[in-house]
Amino acid sequence: MVKSPVVSLAFAIGLAGILLTGCDRLSVKKSIADESFELIDQDGAAIQFPDAYEGNVLLVGYVYTHCPDICPMITYNMRDIQRELPDEDEFMLVSLSFDPERDSPEILHEYAENYNLDQQNWRFLTGNTQEVDEALETLEIKTLKSPTTFKEDGTQQYFIDHSDRVTLIDRNGNIRNTYVGSKMNQEQIISDIHKLLTE
Repeated sequence: MVKSPVVSLAFAIGLAGILLTGCDRLSVKKSIADESFELIDQDGAAIQFPDAYEGNVLLVGYVYTHCPDICPMITYNMRDIQRELPDEDEFMLVSLSFDPERDSPEILHEYAENYNLDQQNWRFLTGNTQEVDEALETLEIKTLKSPTTFKEDGTQQYFIDHSDRVTLIDRNGNIRNTYVGSKMNQEQIISDIHKLLTE
């Protein structure tokens, strides 16, 4: 049976589309290289993000320490990826808190300690509300704060709905991929990180 030229062409176009889609997965989605946000890490050091980490491949997650559900899952998933890449000196993890009112550097340090995280190449960032909000907007992370209530001791209580996302950023400040933070495909993400490390 002789294949129709039209069918063969359609097949070739379809195959090319599949191949291009695979390659496109790590194409530059957005550059944040020209952005600069004044943040503070868990050790109290002032950080210009993302400038301070230029030259490293970054896996950036978004959490807050009072989160009852998704944030612990994101943190554990990022920890598992960190443990699979123990010898990559140019790979870093960053967790950006979107609750700067409560997440001081001291609280973030305690959070990392409670999760038994290796903080050598993992930075937890907070800052003033305006800087954090601008960083989140640039990274296209959405948050929605619930109404505030108060405990008997007067401390405020609220929760924050937020994007369930982790962002992969290359050495030059380009966003190359995003993933669902609570359900990471660890094998795929590690493969993507390796590819960016070898660029």
